[in-house]
Amino acid sequence: MRYAVWNNKGGVGKTFISFVLSTEYAKNNPQKKVIVVDMCPQANLSEAILGGNGIGSKNLSNILNNADRKTIGGYFDNRFSSPHQLLGRETDYILQCNEYNSKLPENLLLICGDPSLEIQAQAINQASSQTLPVDSWKNLHLWLHDLLQACIKKYGNNETVTVFIDCNPSFSAYTELAILASERLIIPCTSDGSSARAIDNVFGLVYGVGINKAYEKLNFFAKVKEFGLSIPVINCVLLNRSTQYDKKASLAHDAMFNAIKVKVDDYESKYSVYFSTRDHFVDIPDYHSVAIVCSHLGCMLSDLNPGKKVIHDKEVQINPGPLERYQAAFNQLLSKIEN
Repeated sequence: MRYAVWNNKGGVGKTFISFVLSTEYAKNNPQKKVIVVDMCPQANLSEAILGGNGIGSKNLSNILNNADRKTIGGYFDNRFSSPHQLLGRETDYILQCNEYNSKLPENLLLICGDPSLEIQAQAINQASSQTLPVDSWKNLHLWLHDLLQACIKKYGNNETVTVFIDCNPSFSAYTELAILASERLIIPCTSDGSSARAIDNVFGLVYGVGINKAYEKLNFFAKVKEFGLSIPVINCVLLNRSTQYDKKASLAHDAMFNAIKVKVDDYESKYSVYFSTRDHFVDIPDYHSVAIVCSHLGCMLSDLNPGKKVIHDKEVQINPGPLERYQAAFNQLLSKIEN
């Protein structure tokens, strides 16, 4: 199964969620290969996976500065010279994570992020608009799908390989490629009105719901229908970073999350075909310093213990209560992924 973690709103925790989901899923499923795809030009997920701040940053720089860089941007560079057919060496762009970061499971693989995605998105849009061949838009928008299918074939099949794709908030060309390469959509939200509005954006951008008539034939969903492509269905909506008391969200957070739930449930009642299950909400409490420590050290959530940690010469305290709540919430999320 291939999962994309995306919301049209920034700052909702997509990258850290992708880090925890992929690493913990790999640990819990050692018989599978788990491929993490970093489709954000900032490549923050790649830095964490490659060792965290410091060593991870150096590893990422070395990979990016290599003449034949093994990144998603490096793959796209080569596809521009062969836009309508496979390179034949797609699996060269996969990195073995524990060769860079021994804290991570042996079955975890990475397709590294690349800042070049921003510039490449413009080139993809231009090439996709070519009138010949007639399926230019389709061929270019399946580049990531092509890459993943080759990797899945190398390591087994759809039953033995699981993919997690960290997406950028912008619905740019590289995000469109990520959506078309996935089968399930995970939507993180935070407790604010912008996250509620972002649900409307997700349904408009991905599923063409409520699109202005002037763009009915030009939007992403129209192209999907034109070329008979598949798009992911919603696997779960994460109510992320809620402040909790007595294991329940505070009144303010609960009120905002309820507004999101009402909106999602309304869409589910009208467009059930775009949902994989009706049980799609997961509450995730505020992780306080946990995300900073995990990302900085490149360590797994389940391996993190309470106590003092050193971050850039500063001591950071990880308290047991918040850590246990956050680990429990992710276990709940993993149960939805694994089922």
